[in-house]
Amino acid sequence: MVEHIIKNIPTTLLGEETVIQQKAVWNGKHYEHFGIIKELVNIYGHKAEDVCDVELKISSDQRLPVPNDGDMNHDYWGWFDFERQEFSMIYPKRFLLNMCFAYGIEASEEAKQGKAYRLEQIGSPFN
Repeated sequence: MVEHIIKNIPTTLLGEETVIQQKAVWNGKHYEHFGIIKELVNIYGHKAEDVCDVELKISSDQRLPVPNDGDMNHDYWGWFDFERQEFSMIYPKRFLLNMCFAYGIEASEEAKQGKAYRLEQIGSPFN
């Protein structure tokens, strides 16, 4: 199995073996503030030592989640931006990612601006 690290790679290389490396903050339940910069972490009420490296991969399960107001489990979703050739946004719920798009994720996908992917964390929160 060959692993690809996301850094300006063609979208054709995206697959289940693709590793997405991001900085994020563990809040005790899930990761948040993906792509955070250590020097600016205090804006979000965290300390620089709270920032850690997280590895994610594209999940083999790309089914859309069933809306459930009581579901508090994280289900990471990321937006792969075709122009930037990188994941530009990652959130612990799809509806949070969807809020970033004026006309929704589907309209941006149809416009070929990018693609939303369900992501899975590789390893434990403190690996």
